[in-house]
Amino acid sequence: MTVRTAEKRRSIRVPAAYGATIRDRRGCALARGRTANISEHGVFIIAHPLARLPKAAQVYLEMILPSARDSHGRPWRRTVYYLCRIVRTERLGHLVAVGLEFVKKLT
Repeated sequence: MTVRTAEKRRSIRVPAAYGATIRDRRGCALARGRTANISEHGVFIIAHPLARLPKAAQVYLEMILPSARDSHGRPWRRTVYYLCRIVRTERLGHLVAVGLEFVKKLT
């Protein structure tokens, strides 16, 4: 038997584990962790909180993505930056789960 629920999401989420840092507008780190999943419109992160995460605030996301290998065969990584809006936070013991909506890709 399959149970269907009303789905609010606009796009499909894909599991992904990338390094992530959430920063405020001054560049101060608010949380550091890893992505759990990502979609066209946002990302879900499990992180160690470093400061209070303000609800519905705009924050900056720094994500480290894997890329090609360099000429010596070592993995090369690139960092991308997004302006985001916090849409959800939930305490998970000493960690925090954060749902972010992408507002604008910065680089």
